[in-house]
Amino acid sequence: MSVRHYAGKKYIFEVDSEPVKRRIGVTIIAIDRASGHYSHINTLNAVLSQFDFKEEDPRMDESDWLLTPKEWRSFQATANGIFRSKRWLSYIESALDDDRMEGEWANVRPLK
Repeated sequence: MSVRHYAGKKYIFEVDSEPVKRRIGVTIIAIDRASGHYSHINTLNAVLSQFDFKEEDPRMDESDWLLTPKEWRSFQATANGIFRSKRWLSYIESALDDDRMEGEWANVRPLK
C-alpha cells in the first residue's frame, strides 16, 4: 500500500493506493486537523468534478475506486495538481466543512 499526504489549513488529505490484481485501488481520505474526524471523500461532487469520470460510471458512488494503470497515471497527475493548489484546497476545505455539518464524519483517529 502507498499513502501520499497533502496538507491543507484545516484538513490533512491522504491518497491511499494499493494494487488489486491488474488494477489499482484508490481512496481519498480527509482528516480534520482539530478533531481527528475523518471521511473518505471520493464521492463528494467537489472531488468527482476533478477527475475524468462519466456520469453513469458506477465508481462515482464508491468510496474506493478501482483504476486501470492508464487511469491511475491520469489520477496521480490530477491529484498532485489539485492537492498542491491553494485555491482548490480552500474550495475543498469549505465543501468539507459543509459536509461535516451534516454529521457524516463519525470516524475518529488519534491526533499526533
